[in-house]
Amino acid sequence: MEKDGFGYSEVHLVVRTRSVFACFLHWIMFLAVVTLVITGFYIGWPNFYFGSGEAYQAFAMASMRYYHFVAASVLVIFVLVRGYLAFTPSCNRDIKQFIPTWKNIVGAYRLAIYFLTWRGPHAEYRFVNPLGGIGVFMMVVCMIIQMVTGFLMYLPGADITTWWWAMGSWLDSLLGGQQTIRLTHHVTMYALMFFVIIHVYMQIVKSTLFTEADIASIISGYKIFPISHIGHFGDVYGMHIDEKPPSEEKMRKESTPMIEAVEK
Repeated sequence: MEKDGFGYSEVHLVVRTRSVFACFLHWIMFLAVVTLVITGFYIGWPNFYFGSGEAYQAFAMASMRYYHFVAASVLVIFVLVRGYLAFTPSCNRDIKQFIPTWKNIVGAYRLAIYFLTWRGPHAEYRFVNPLGGIGVFMMVVCMIIQMVTGFLMYLPGADITTWWWAMGSWLDSLLGGQQTIRLTHHVTMYALMFFVIIHVYMQIVKSTLFTEADIASIISGYKIFPISHIGHFGDVYGMHIDEKPPSEEKMRKESTPMIEAVEK
């Protein structure tokens, strides 16, 4: 077994990192994005599915557009809900972890250097590390662009007397018309896929090489940390008031009985 700073065998503890509801929101948004990518590819290149029967019986494009619209609506609702919860204690007020502040940008840069070279400091984070936070921020930006451009593409079929036309017509003109909107929507999808792939890759790397169990944490809501690291996380602003970094003397007193019990 590994040894901690006090010469005792290292003990790992399970630490709550997010609520079950936050995990549920994450997977619903994940499924919505996957559905949007698959149906979006078909809408842009309708060659891999033709339906069954005659053309007037298939309605393949209509079905794909319907699923695309439903998934987009679900994503909009759940992104808004998760955005609201980011300001509440139920999600540890983690909005601070996603905003690209100077502190988060510097932390993301250091982590990027570490994961590219395996050199330098590697701070542990109870919730979301700066590199992951910046990645989530970029994904949300892509989602917002997708939402705006996606709903604007329904504008040509809207009645000019409706509020939707009044709100969207000027934005349509501002963005350069439907062709520019469609191109922006399409290109942004590839940008979103890029950030999603990097996000998934980083979670696999961290879950494979470290004990934090990042992938399991988005399912169960818990991470695993060495007991000596509890209270010494890089994201101290996400901790509760009573979660102050313990002194070495207190750590020795609290960890010794647990270690002895495990060894017995």
